[in-house]
Amino acid sequence: MPIPSSSNARFTAPPERRARSIDSHASRDFPASVSLKQIAAHAGCSLATVSYALRGSPKISEVKTDEIRQAAIALGYRPNPRISSLMAHIRRSQQRPFGEKIAFVWVHTSRSLARQDPFLRAVYLGAKTRAEQSGFGLEEFYTNDAGMTEGRLEQIITSRGITGVVLSPVTTSESVVSMNWNWSNFSPAVIGNVSWTPELHHAGHHHYLGMRTALEELGKCGCARPAAIIEPESNVRSKRAWEAAFIMHHPLGIRAKALLATPQANKHEFIAQWVDRVRPDALIVSATSLLDSPGLCAACRRLGLKVATLYWTPEAKGISGVDQCYERIAAHAIDLVIAQINSNETGVPDLPRMMLFPGRWVTSSSQEQFVGGLSSHTANAAPLSGDRLIEEWGCSSPR
Repeated sequence: MPIPSSSNARFTAPPERRARSIDSHASRDFPASVSLKQIAAHAGCSLATVSYALRGSPKISEVKTDEIRQAAIALGYRPNPRISSLMAHIRRSQQRPFGEKIAFVWVHTSRSLARQDPFLRAVYLGAKTRAEQSGFGLEEFYTNDAGMTEGRLEQIITSRGITGVVLSPVTTSESVVSMNWNWSNFSPAVIGNVSWTPELHHAGHHHYLGMRTALEELGKCGCARPAAIIEPESNVRSKRAWEAAFIMHHPLGIRAKALLATPQANKHEFIAQWVDRVRPDALIVSATSLLDSPGLCAACRRLGLKVATLYWTPEAKGISGVDQCYERIAAHAIDLVIAQINSNETGVPDLPRMMLFPGRWVTSSSQEQFVGGLSSHTANAAPLSGDRLIEEWGCSSPR
């Protein structure tokens, strides 16, 4: 029988075939969802108990939580990510009870330094802004206050009902930091890359990408022989990532080791002599304070060097470099804390998250004080070996 030509005509499958097709499609693409109510009936408990248990709330015992999670697995429960996201948004939007706060702990930093240092103020402002955007307050605490001990500070924060803790960058020369706290009471995160014992979640700068960016930007300016001076403490804290990126991405490859210096603080008077000897066509410094080394600015002008810093700030007049954007890094540390609070996670993580951000390159509008005509003998200069650098002026040898 021919199919009708009318535009309203449709092919209709037999009822049994139609039902079979729908059932097959549903089982293939739309598995029946399991509700919390079904899990509650299966586990013999209330709906609220199931909700708390599946979110890992400490209000429910570990034994009961395991029972409920096993029941959820047996029923084939799968959380809906859209609903989870919506509920997290609703919880963030609601007024926090009693103005819930996150503790901002200044680690080994005095009150005066925290208030006066532009970097530290930017860090705190970034953290405070993000906390308030998420419905939290931010309260400052200081480990260096007179009479303060680690135990007393832990007790003060706990007594105020504060769970979320964000730990400040460390301004001392420490490469590893520890605090003897019972971390199971807190949802912590660290601002910066310094190692902690035990290790916690971190938000910090991606030093490797920062150095690679500096080399690439100088390459765009025609620099084929840049040198780098890195503070030893910064090199260690970055897990030697600056050093690794310098050697891996330098135009000279492994030979670039002779153009990398990590001088000790008591050897800064020899930096200018080293720059004169290795004859670079650009200079990268880990901090602009290194440019205060005796005679270094004069050497840069004499050789016509382009100067870049791996830690750019608005105060770095006339110098291009990497803005590490630590105010945003601090905001991401707050995000790490809030994520733990919303998931009822406390204590030392078994797999700490390390969120690293490369920052952004800032090109100075004026580098006249550091840029001049390139020296005619730069390209033919012979590099000093790493051993000779150690022997002559105490530079740490790159390994």
